[in-house]
Amino acid sequence: MSNISDLYPSGGIGGGGLKPRFQEFLTSGTFTPTQALIDGGGMITVLLVASGGSSNTTSHGGNGGEVIEQQMYLTGTASCAVVIGGSVTASNGVDSIFNGSGAGGQTIIARGGSRDPEQVDRKGASWGSIFDYDNGSSDAGSGTNGFGAGGGKTGNSEGGGIETGAANSGQGSGSNRASGSGYCLITWWE
Repeated sequence: MSNISDLYPSGGIGGGGLKPRFQEFLTSGTFTPTQALIDGGGMITVLLVASGGSSNTTSHGGNGGEVIEQQMYLTGTASCAVVIGGSVTASNGVDSIFNGSGAGGQTIIARGGSRDPEQVDRKGASWGSIFDYDNGSSDAGSGTNGFGAGGGKTGNSEGGGIETGAANSGQGSGSNRASGSGYCLITWWE
């Protein structure tokens, strides 16, 4: 064999001709698996990001939204609801949800970032910066692959962090500033 086409005669992975596909959600919507996806094995990867939290005080920033990346197999072509957590101001972030259960997969929930320094039971979410005269400062977390970075303290540069969250970033924000809304990216082969 001297040509790559001898190994992969139909141009795809393993000669099967499968091609990469993706669908991203900047707002809530519906993912409908194709029959070609199911025929190709039904595996998808879901990257799901919740919206960040927005602090209501200048002593700390809001926490970034949870970032989850999960693979699953779908067995049918039923529509899957995708809910994207919206931006908030002076509040906890909003959950993002991928509901794959109707198509034979699972439901994934990424939890919104907290407006307060405590951030528990979340994967891949970053804390906001904290400023405390008695106990010192802590820097904001940088997030996961560009998503879910922690918010900064509005009007105080110590600790870094995001002052106003970017759309579809899951970033936390400073006091009474808008946080970043959520995001979803679904990838598969067919």
